[in-house]
Amino acid sequence: MHKPLQRTCRLVAQKDAPLPVEGQPKVFTFRANDADYDRYNDRLSIQGWRLDAYAANPVVLYMHDDGSGGLFGAGRKDVLPIGKGRAYVQGDALLVDIEFDEDDDFARRVERKVEKGILNAVSVRYRMLRYHENERGGFDCDEQELLEISVVTIPGNQRAVRLKKHADERAALIRDIADAVVKALGRKTRKKRKAAPSAAPPSLSESDTHALAAHTARALLQHLQEKA
Repeated sequence: MHKPLQRTCRLVAQKDAPLPVEGQPKVFTFRANDADYDRYNDRLSIQGWRLDAYAANPVVLYMHDDGSGGLFGAGRKDVLPIGKGRAYVQGDALLVDIEFDEDDDFARRVERKVEKGILNAVSVRYRMLRYHENERGGFDCDEQELLEISVVTIPGNQRAVRLKKHADERAALIRDIADAVVKALGRKTRKKRKAAPSAAPPSLSESDTHALAAHTARALLQHLQEKA
């Protein structure tokens, strides 16, 4: 019987987080693995993922750096997780929802780079439990245990595509409409001030304007969807 092997597999699949909801954290969803060949010429059965151990300790690291100074880290001793994850199988892929630690400065820096699309990839560290050699010189794995998930800089799987859901497209549309409303309100206020500066009404603050714009955008979008 083969001894368990430890591997990592990197993919570049990420979807935008939806607009933040007050009292709820941002969640970023990544494709963590598929059933095709990886850089090791290994293939992992999607239904073979064992996720119980990870669910009990769902840490998310940066560049696999756990502070141990081993193969997967830079050897820093002050390393802490940057967030937590929820791994699950959906269709033909292993997905992970990542929530970054908002109380950690470094984690927030990583989150901002993910939001901007500068950091786009995740990598899973796993242990092969049942596997056999394949024709490419790698292994076909029927069962593997997820150990940890990291946000990484360089992806290693060219097949991964960016994941987007309808909610993300809706959020982007709301942002576009809100920006247009903000600009329109700004132009209207400037025109009124030029016409009658002494009687100009008090202007909204920037935060109030954006709040009104976002509310208007959501109401308009809902109206359009109801009419469709």
